Amino acid sequence: MLGFIAGMGIPFQLLLVPLFLLLNDLKMVDTYQGLITVYVALSLPFTVFVLGGFFRSLPSELEEAAALDGASEFGIFYRVMLPLGTPGIITAAIFNFIGLWNEYMLALVMINDNAKRTLALALYGLQGSMQYTSDWVGLFAGVVIVMLPTFVLFVLMSEKVIAGITLGASKG
Repeated sequence: MLGFIAGMGIPFQLLLVPLFLLLNDLKMVDTYQGLITVYVALSLPFTVFVLGGFFRSLPSELEEAAALDGASEFGIFYRVMLPLGTPGIITAAIFNFIGLWNEYMLALVMINDNAKRTLALALYGLQGSMQYTSDWVGLFAGVVIVMLPTFVLFVLMSEKVIAGITLGASKG
């Protein structure tokens, strides 16, 4: 767990050059697979930190009862702990989604092809073109397109997020 906490303390801006060189050696620069791999690797410490604390707050008596009933380790996790951990998983997924959906710098470094640009890069390009045109409608449409999925996700999952954040806050 200390390794994951230490991983959260390293700013990803320090990793840009080594990540680019590694992906270049693996021929994964300018590919979605390379960018997704970097996103997953950089969001893993936060996810492990959040879910580790969340699963530690679940009552161990349920795990012991399932073991007494003859459930395997996988069965205990899949049938007992995973359903109880759903609010924490959803909370971690939403925070990761919001962070990665709005991510700009890694995509700027790792993606060179205009056809493979992420929405954040395309929106910045649209904003840059505003120097020569006055297409405010297009710019605001782009902002809404970028903002809308995050807003809808939060509205639909707000109860799960609040439950996931506050589950370990009270003594029972």
